[in-house]
Amino acid sequence: MPRAKTRPKQRRGIVKVRVKPQRKKAGAAQGLQASQITYDPSQTQFANYKAAGLLADSNQIGRSTDKNRVTGYTPRVKGPSAELSHDPSIQHPLELEMPLGEKTIRKVPPGECAVLRKLLDKHGEDYTAMSRDTRINTHQHTASHLRKRIQKMIQEDEQEAAAVTAAKHAGERIPRLRGERKISKLPNKAFKRSSTNFT
Repeated sequence: MPRAKTRPKQRRGIVKVRVKPQRKKAGAAQGLQASQITYDPSQTQFANYKAAGLLADSNQIGRSTDKNRVTGYTPRVKGPSAELSHDPSIQHPLELEMPLGEKTIRKVPPGECAVLRKLLDKHGEDYTAMSRDTRINTHQHTASHLRKRIQKMIQEDEQEAAAVTAAKHAGERIPRLRGERKISKLPNKAFKRSSTNFT
């Protein structure tokens, strides 16, 4: 059998370094050095604490047979606390800074109103036909869902019409109707679609 031309590969051994332990051994318990009471190693720790006048459990501080008397700490003398005013006209300055907790009323959005009006114009009161019309009813809502949404839309339309007529009779500003864009008095030009600030 001919000899191999290549030299046999030698295995490199892994260098193993023994790591010295980092932890130091805890020394023997010194006991109560500063105290004049000697620490008795033959007794338990709780017995030594009791002899030294210490409590092993911090939850036991203040517990006694007398429930009306608390021991274990010196109470801090506090001044008289300010009594709350029950007069609704007097408000704290921080209360005036807080926004009013108005209830969020979720109305039928204008896009859904447009779809519901198309269905009403085409099918009238036939909610089953509305649910089957997949061209207009693209989300394929059921007949009962469409009935509820149409009733809510009609109710909101009546409320808006009543609010507009009441504002006209009172000479006040007409409230913004559902779907109308809010026009601010001082619009920021930086948020326009075609901004003039960046060229």
